[in-house]
Amino acid sequence: MVKLEPIKQIMTDWEKHNLSTELESLLGELPENIVDFLKEQSFSDGQMGEDEIEIDINTLSHETLYKLHKLLDNYLLKKQKNQAKAESYDIELLNESGFSNSSMQPCKVSTKGATIFSGADCSQMYEYGKNLGISFQVVDDILDFTQSAEQLGKPASSDLAKGNLTAPVIFALEKEPKLRDIIEFEFCETGSLDEAIELVKQCGGIQRAQEFAKEKADIAIKSLQCLPQSDFRLGLEDMVMFNLERID
Repeated sequence: MVKLEPIKQIMTDWEKHNLSTELESLLGELPENIVDFLKEQSFSDGQMGEDEIEIDINTLSHETLYKLHKLLDNYLLKKQKNQAKAESYDIELLNESGFSNSSMQPCKVSTKGATIFSGADCSQMYEYGKNLGISFQVVDDILDFTQSAEQLGKPASSDLAKGNLTAPVIFALEKEPKLRDIIEFEFCETGSLDEAIELVKQCGGIQRAQEFAKEKADIAIKSLQCLPQSDFRLGLEDMVMFNLERID
């Protein structure tokens, strides 16, 4: 029985040129795993600095070239997915309905339902529920950065660690491009999560989120003007203020 040897892939000169061009265009943003791979192929013999890598594409084996090509493809695919996710959150922030989180929906629906039975202005009460829900969610986002794991009942900054772009992160992204890069690389480098948390704080992400939560709270309270002064209305206003007190 004849045993067939696996067909070896051979990279053409044109493919090598494209790979080299792609690699050069990504210098300065490559993740640690690709940098380490390149260092293993470097022929500098310790003569260059730690951050310098010298490689001659033409001296690498075809197997190594295809490994490098696959690493770059995987990185670019992951980067593209993360960019799409970040852009969707940016759009969501600008959307008039605010942050779309399932935890807000019961607040809006139950408020609207109660309004129908009470005879109050349905649209205004809907606005109350919507804006209270947004404010409540943003406050939760802030607490994820400002409270300890013991207070939260879960690891602090766990949303960011999972790649969830919450309000403080989105606001910080507007001022610090480096933060977006760290998130896109999924915190692959040691200490990158701590660096991201510090950038969110330094860029005023938490402060801007606090202002945003208060803006939504103000809208919620103003929406209650459709109701006559009563203990019921005061109770609804107290709900809004209680939420803000969680970050005071």
